[in-house]
Amino acid sequence: MEQEILAMWIRAAQVVVTLAIGLGQIGMIGWGLRRMRLAAEERNEQLDIMAAAQQDQGQALRDIGQALRDQGQVLAELLRRTA
Repeated sequence: MEQEILAMWIRAAQVVVTLAIGLGQIGMIGWGLRRMRLAAEERNEQLDIMAAAQQDQGQALRDIGQALRDQGQVLAELLRRTA
C-alpha cells in the first residue's frame, strides 16, 4: 500500500514538474516573440528615418543640380555678351 501511495506521489510530482517546464517554455517563447516584435518595430522606425533622410538628400542633390544648370546658363550668357 505504501508503495502505491509513493508511486502516486512520484507520478503527481512528475506531472507538476512537466507542467512547470512546459509553462516555462511557453513563457520563454512568448518573451522571445515579444522581443522580436519590439526589435522589428524599432528597425522599422530606423528605416523610416533613413528613407526620409535619403529623400531629403535626393531633393538637395536635385536643387544643387538645378543651381548648377542655372549657373551654367548665366555663364553662357556672360560669355555670349563678352564675345
